[in-house]
Amino acid sequence: MRKSGLTTPGSWLTLAALWALCAAVMLFLFRAEIAQMIFMDTDDAMRLQQVRDWIGGQGWFDVSQHRINPPVGGPMHWSRLVDLPIATIILLARPLIGQHAAEILACATVPLLTLAALVAALFRAARLITTERLALASVALLLVTPTILIQFTPTRIDHHGWQILMATIALGGALDPRRVRGGALAGLAIAIWLQISTEGLPYAALFGGLFVLRHAIDMTESPRLTSFAATLGMAALGLLVATHGGGALAQTQCDALSAVYAWPLALFALIIVAGSRLSQGRTVLRRLLIPAIGGMAALAASLWIGADCLTAGPFHELTPLAYQQWYMRVMEGRPVWEQTLALAGVSLLPALVGLAATIAAAWNARDGQNRTNWLVIAILLFGATSVAALVLRAMSVAHVFALPGIAWLLATLFQRIQKLDAAAARVLLSVLLALLTPVGTASAWTSLVETGDATLPIKKENCRTPSALAPLDALPPSLLFAPLDIGPDILVHTHHSVIGTGHHRNVIGINAVTHAFLASPDAARADVMAAKAGHGADYLVMCVRVNEVMLYAQSAPNGLAAQLSRGNVPDWLQPLPTKGPLRIYKVRRD
Repeated sequence: MRKSGLTTPGSWLTLAALWALCAAVMLFLFRAEIAQMIFMDTDDAMRLQQVRDWIGGQGWFDVSQHRINPPVGGPMHWSRLVDLPIATIILLARPLIGQHAAEILACATVPLLTLAALVAALFRAARLITTERLALASVALLLVTPTILIQFTPTRIDHHGWQILMATIALGGALDPRRVRGGALAGLAIAIWLQISTEGLPYAALFGGLFVLRHAIDMTESPRLTSFAATLGMAALGLLVATHGGGALAQTQCDALSAVYAWPLALFALIIVAGSRLSQGRTVLRRLLIPAIGGMAALAASLWIGADCLTAGPFHELTPLAYQQWYMRVMEGRPVWEQTLALAGVSLLPALVGLAATIAAAWNARDGQNRTNWLVIAILLFGATSVAALVLRAMSVAHVFALPGIAWLLATLFQRIQKLDAAAARVLLSVLLALLTPVGTASAWTSLVETGDATLPIKKENCRTPSALAPLDALPPSLLFAPLDIGPDILVHTHHSVIGTGHHRNVIGINAVTHAFLASPDAARADVMAAKAGHGADYLVMCVRVNEVMLYAQSAPNGLAAQLSRGNVPDWLQPLPTKGPLRIYKVRRD
């Protein structure tokens, strides 16, 4: 199937209708979470608190959280770019409906507006290689794929949806027939992605490698590579200065876009642009010479500026105990072979089905350009799937890249099925096509591998809701020693401060919290009293049936978390009467 003609206004209306229907369904399904401002993830809560602090007077360049581990504060590395749409909606709506309602409106609508942008980006990319109907089918598949939609639900205001959007915009740039525009679009998208998260680094290498390959095979593709490199290099430096100030150009941070990444990208761009005429040789080797020099120079610059980023990594300041007990248990950042069999299949199988379908589409393409475009998607999908195999949360990008191929496969098989003589066979096989959709593949795999264990699951508690945290309102503003996973919600829903949250730059808080809950009650007291420059925490907060505390109790059966879970309270803690799952203890100072 080949693309034909231009996009009609009716297609854009269909896109709007599909998005509106999906948005309406999600608003209904998440109505309770919206009304109570219950966040899917702790990062969403922290994102809102960061926006609050900014519009409340905290500096643009200061993204620290000063209610974490006071008086030092909790350093953060998040980008202000993600704060912009949230803050804009709050500031526009606040004079009309008040601060609280404006925050609810922003938390509900920003993810859905990001989803609308993703719908448009995917449709544009798919439309460059196939018909309007199949491009619309790709979008329809997107809007029923839970592994993608989970990053765009109401209150999901953190940066993961942005990353998926930037990947899809870059995909459109890789397929754009106007090579200079396509390269610039991809370069800008990757630069924004890197400013949001260094999780974009593998994709910068993936798209850059793809454009080098196309340049080596076909000289007419050289402008795409040059435009990509130039835009990426300039935008990386520009965004770094715009979001962190000029001083950031000399700072090395392994976990964020900084000098260790921005200057090598700029150097690569300079070499590619300066050597663009020299790389127009007739042989493949000559065309590869300048990109090879640029790549080696960029790598050398990165090693010279920040070799520790390649050796120690961004988590080297965590104690071995905190590294094992906290970081290694953040399963969304772990490879698929450490996941359950069901989750590993949900991550990989839709991408592999899409990869096979994309290769089949390339094989059946009717002209060389269309075949090349399908192969471009196949290369990017293979790379994205490889990243997803190493980091679970990257599966959403791979699943988006898989959608055009899956849409083509479904349409092709459906047409062949309709040519069958037997009506029963046509109906049955048409229904079975649902198994090839991402949601169908994931559901079938999950049903196949789940054992149906009859043992009752351990009942867990949600201590991150406003109602669960309400007992804290009766306390004066205090410093709370609390599990990491409820820290951000305490910041959002109460007036208290906390020792630590699960954000890796806050190494002091993470080390203190993990050590205290795993240590004996007597040893834990030293950690609690060391807080606030030796003044100590005012209260200790516990929630027994949350995953973090249960893991502490499992790892250290005689530790503080385990003892408190069993109701054994040390004499330096005074239990306060509360209702609900939250347990509050006043720290005795005598």
